Amino acid sequence: MRITEPMTMMTDYVMGALAFVLAMRIVGDAAAGRQISGRLWAAALVMTAVAAFLGGTYHGFIQWLPGASGRALWKATLLATGIGSACLLAAAVTAATAGALQRALLAVVVVKLLVYVWTIATKDQFALVIADYGTALLAVALAAWFIRPSGLTPAAWWITGGVAVAAVAGAIQWARLAPHVHFNHNDLFHVVQMASLYLLYRGGLLLRDMQ
Repeated sequence: MRITEPMTMMTDYVMGALAFVLAMRIVGDAAAGRQISGRLWAAALVMTAVAAFLGGTYHGFIQWLPGASGRALWKATLLATGIGSACLLAAAVTAATAGALQRALLAVVVVKLLVYVWTIATKDQFALVIADYGTALLAVALAAWFIRPSGLTPAAWWITGGVAVAAVAGAIQWARLAPHVHFNHNDLFHVVQMASLYLLYRGGLLLRDMQ
């Protein structure tokens, strides 16, 4: 069986494995694992891993999948990414707010996820993922700097670094920068995004729930 895009599949799988390992390390950390915000941050990484594994399978075996199966696999990839984005926002809300405001903002996160799900039901562009995940990251970074003091404050620099690297990855994807014919823009995007995931992981270890 010939693999359609072997390098894209491999970099997706490596990114998925990294995201999963980092998520488990957050959960297993004595301090971060006790925080709801930390668990939600880890859930975001788990969903990133799921999306990467699904996306890698799609890129690797799309020519062998019937049309309906291929579309369903791609939709599942987009859905997993959206759920991960929502978990990231929910973690930030839990770390930065409390009480009625927290409940209201968590409701906004749920509505945002529902709008995203409705949108991907009729559209397949990866640009939707970039927009949804990018806006979530930006919102988390802004909250880390402007809602102080909060449980996001100790992680502000790590989060900012992760957002900055993710922005570079998004620019690579948008501009379709391909350094080699056998290492295309998707592959480079995955490699750069792995650096972003590590920085976000370091931030996740420092999150603390707002009391």
